Amino acid sequence: MWEDLRGHHRTLEQFRQAFRRGRSAHAYLFIGPEGIGKRTFALNLAQCLFCERTSNEELDACGECHACVQMRAGSHPDLLSVARPDSKRELPIELIVGAADRRGREGLCHELAMRPMSAERRIAIIDDAQTMNTASANALLKTLEEPPPGSMLILLTPSADAMLPTIRSRCQPVTFAPLPDDDLSALIISLGMTSDRDEARQLTTLAGGSLVTAQQLLKPELRSLRERLFTALDQAEIDPFATTSQVLATLEELGGDSATQRRHAGWIVRFCVEFFRTQLRESSVTDADDPLANAAEMDRLIAQMERCVDAELHLQQSMPLPLCLEGMFDELSRIRRGNVAV
Repeated sequence: MWEDLRGHHRTLEQFRQAFRRGRSAHAYLFIGPEGIGKRTFALNLAQCLFCERTSNEELDACGECHACVQMRAGSHPDLLSVARPDSKRELPIELIVGAADRRGREGLCHELAMRPMSAERRIAIIDDAQTMNTASANALLKTLEEPPPGSMLILLTPSADAMLPTIRSRCQPVTFAPLPDDDLSALIISLGMTSDRDEARQLTTLAGGSLVTAQQLLKPELRSLRERLFTALDQAEIDPFATTSQVLATLEELGGDSATQRRHAGWIVRFCVEFFRTQLRESSVTDADDPLANAAEMDRLIAQMERCVDAELHLQQSMPLPLCLEGMFDELSRIRRGNVAV
C-alpha cells in the first residue's frame, strides 16, 4: 500500500524499525509544509495498524480485509480525526474536549479514551494542529500526559515553532521534507492535473514541493495575477501605487476571508521572487564589455529579492495587506532607480 508514496520512504523505514523494536510512541508531531503527504502518511500508518492480516511489525496492509475496506471508505470506527473548520481561524476547543455544558463527555479526547470498537487501538489525527489556541492545547495536555492504553495521537503542523512548547515536548517529532521536484512533477502528471510536461515543470518550480500548492497554481485567477504582475515588474519603472491597486483588486476578485486573502498575497511575493530570480539567471553571464554594470544589475536584483523576503515576513506578522504590498513595491521601485544602497 506504500507503493504510491513519494518522497518519504526513508521516514517509512524509520517507523518500521521503531515498531520492530517495540519503540513506537503514543503521540507524534508530523512537521512539514502543506500538501507534501503528511496526512496521507498518517492515514496509511493507521491502516497498517488496523489491518487484520498483517502485524504491526510489518507496518503494511493487505488492502482487502474488512478494516482496510473501511479505511478506504473513510468509515473505520476507531480512526478519529479533527481539523480547523473552513469558517474558523482556530481549531475550536469543542472539537477537543466538547462543548462547555458537556466538557469531558464528548470531543476527541473523550472518544480516544473509549474502548476500540473493532481494532486493538484507537488512532486520532489532529490536522491544522498549529491553529489550536492556548485553551485547546491545554485541554489536550491531559490526554498527552496520560494517554489511553494502546491509543495513538498524530498532530499535523507546517511548523514546530507554531506549537506550544508543552505540546511539542510530549510528542515525538517527525519532519517531512518537501517533495523532490521529480516526484512532484510525476504526481502532477499522474493525477491528471496537466498532461503538459513543461507546465508540470513550471508548477513544480513554484510549488515548493507541495502538491496542494501546485493545485492552487492551476487556478486561472492566480495565473492571471502572475501575468499581470510580471507585466508590471517588466516596465522600465515600477509604479508602486498603480501596481498595489491592481494587485489588491485581483485579491478582491479571488475572494475569500482575510486569511485566504493573506495566503493569496503570499503568492504575489513568490511571483515577484520568481520574476527577479529569472532575471538574475539571465544576467549571470558577465558582459565582457561592461562587467561592472552587469555586476551592479545583479546586486540590484538580489536586493529586490531580499526585499520580497522581508515582505513575506511582514505578511506572516499580520501587517495590513495594503501597507505591506505598497511598501514592497515602493522599495522595489527605489532599488531599480538606484535610490537605495545595495
